[in-house]
Amino acid sequence: MSHQDNQYFADTYLFETAAEVLASGTGADGAPWIAVSPNIFHPRGGGQPSDEGRVDGVAVAPERRDGGLVALVAEPGAETARVGSRVATVVEPATRLLHAALHTAGHLLGFAGEERGWTHTGHSHYPGQARLDFDPAGPREELATPELREAVRVELQERVDGLVAAGGAVTSRIDAGGVRMVTIEGVNAEPCGGTHVGDLSLLRDVRVLEVKIKRGALKVRYDAAHAEFDGHAEPAG
Repeated sequence: MSHQDNQYFADTYLFETAAEVLASGTGADGAPWIAVSPNIFHPRGGGQPSDEGRVDGVAVAPERRDGGLVALVAEPGAETARVGSRVATVVEPATRLLHAALHTAGHLLGFAGEERGWTHTGHSHYPGQARLDFDPAGPREELATPELREAVRVELQERVDGLVAAGGAVTSRIDAGGVRMVTIEGVNAEPCGGTHVGDLSLLRDVRVLEVKIKRGALKVRYDAAHAEFDGHAEPAG
């Protein structure tokens, strides 16, 4: 099988392209799948849900398979194209942009938490349940009561607001070790396989919703949205 070119790494704003079918098969549940290149579909992983979209009009869901292959899985009984054929692939833009906004906002919130001396231990960038988990190092007096936690929430909101207002390009590259690094200009760089906005100026309504302690972990819930897309956003990477 030829190498799969995963274009979702390079360009968040590439929503449709022609592609070649590299492989095909049928799962144990009878659902047919194909792998295409270039592939514009982000599969579930890294705390981010999968894209939604269609191949030649057939609804598909991307899944990562052994060896890193991204397979596009259709409903059982659906017709899929043969290996070597050309197909039209389309990612649903609104879903892609929401996921990208939530992921980038999560990086900002993680940075703001680490500035406070907290250690980032987990995250979810799913719509409606986006959060970051931290293990706050040292004394926890600042988190001891609901009133103090609310004050910390306000401080985090102000810090994130400042980062968004300052703007900054969001780019990505593959380092010498083969790891994809995402850099937010003026903020940080960290390993990440997700989709991101092209610039912090494209974020809207980034809100720190709650700071709480649950089962010994500090959990910070948040939300975010993408600016209305006009087709001229800069790609992340």
